[in-house]
Amino acid sequence: MLKEIFRKENIILDLDAQSSSAALDVFAEALALQDPGLKDSATKIAKALKTRESSGSTGADRVGIPHVKVAGATRMSAVIAVHQQGLDFRALDDELVHVFFSLVRPESENDEHVALLQGIAEVAQHQDFVSFALQATRPEQILDLLHEMAPA
Repeated sequence: MLKEIFRKENIILDLDAQSSSAALDVFAEALALQDPGLKDSATKIAKALKTRESSGSTGADRVGIPHVKVAGATRMSAVIAVHQQGLDFRALDDELVHVFFSLVRPESENDEHVALLQGIAEVAQHQDFVSFALQATRPEQILDLLHEMAPA
């Protein structure tokens, strides 16, 4: 499933955000561009992502997975972002987060969303994932990494 949803256009290799809030704003902008049903909804997406993260961080093992369901979404949208220095994302292990997978799904979509989160978690837990992602210089390298590490 990871191979189908992530494309080079949804990969940010040089996330330039100074805070978790700013990063969520960047993700919201990128996610709103992917779904015609979310056109002009970046502010709504950002608010939903921030509300979700305030209820408990989705960060651990240097990976964050901020995800929400949003009214108006017509399909699953996703972005991957790499932050070289790492951000304080209130991660469960108190580590800085370097790689983010951010997702928006329709309110009615659940099974696909759960399967996608499970696939991301498996890739994120791979011991070399973050270090390889930090070395990427082209979006295609992140896609190759996902293809190598994603569950079948």
